[in-house]
Amino acid sequence: MHGRVSEKNARDESTGATPTFPVLAVVLFVGVLAIFADLARGGFLLSLDTHVSEIWKFRGPYDYPYADAVDRIGQRLICLPLLVIVAFYLCRRIRSIRPLVIAVGSTIALNGVIGVLKLASGRESPRTGGPELFVGDNVLFPSGHTANTLFVYGLIVALLVRYGSISPPVRRLLWALVAGITVLMTVISVYRHTHWFSDLVAGAMVGAAMLQLTLLVDLGWSGVRRWLRRLAGPTWVVVEWGVGLIRPRIVPPLKPEAGQPATPARGGDQQPDLSAPAHSGTPSSQPDAQMIQQQRPHPPRSQPTHPPTHPRTHVRTGGRGHGTGWPEPRATDDGDNPQQGPGHGDRPAARQHDPA
Repeated sequence: MHGRVSEKNARDESTGATPTFPVLAVVLFVGVLAIFADLARGGFLLSLDTHVSEIWKFRGPYDYPYADAVDRIGQRLICLPLLVIVAFYLCRRIRSIRPLVIAVGSTIALNGVIGVLKLASGRESPRTGGPELFVGDNVLFPSGHTANTLFVYGLIVALLVRYGSISPPVRRLLWALVAGITVLMTVISVYRHTHWFSDLVAGAMVGAAMLQLTLLVDLGWSGVRRWLRRLAGPTWVVVEWGVGLIRPRIVPPLKPEAGQPATPARGGDQQPDLSAPAHSGTPSSQPDAQMIQQQRPHPPRSQPTHPPTHPRTHVRTGGRGHGTGWPEPRATDDGDNPQQGPGHGDRPAARQHDPA
């Protein structure tokens, strides 16, 4: 993902497969599993979470009005509609539903991964219990707040960079803004005692890993489509039916401009509409009839054209017999044996009279 791509490349890139191996995503997922394992065995991160939570004393669930207002920036109710709006705008811009498919599909995948990890942890919040795993009814590990913040805002910037028109300085500013919002959400969550510190770190790692996977899927879109088609099998017709139903509502078809001539047929020849009824007697129908008559193929002629002259046939320009008035050699009916003067240049043959 470097810079803007053209509309043609945005609609269909024949890369065939994922361009590179997702090294960063693999490392981040391994890190999340390592954090989970350390928390499960009661390791160092449990004491770290306890010390970080003691930086600010919990005052009450309704004593953080300003922090609660800022915290809404990372909530799905705010960031997801913004992602859909940006994706819809880019779909209209490049005339393809690909940005919207990428946005919706990757967001569903992110929340699926977060949900599985949450159900496996069973961790209470600093407001209701301790940092141990598998002892409460809450599902706080990893934090979906920081995961959605980094992923959604990062995907918005990535789609704008790839399918929009953003200069490099603005691009760097937007990426710095995404990092700043993620850090801000982490600090506010610790301040409000809604998450343990390890929950927030693990959530940001999951969001970053899913963001890289999403960008790689976008780069290898043609190969991903072929893989999904093979995976779906006969049910792929349902997907095509749904795309055909949704696409015209997102990307309306182009309307021809007023006064613009129709696209000519192949080869640049305008083909007449022979199915339209001809109105004989009107002045406007006569030119059309003449044009149709001219475009009809002519029947073959009864007499063939002059065949090519035999290589031995030529006009004598000098020597014996020059200027005697002999007729030039002419081709026979088959065009192979030209008739030459009798005696090959001695004298013309006498005319034979038919006694009849």
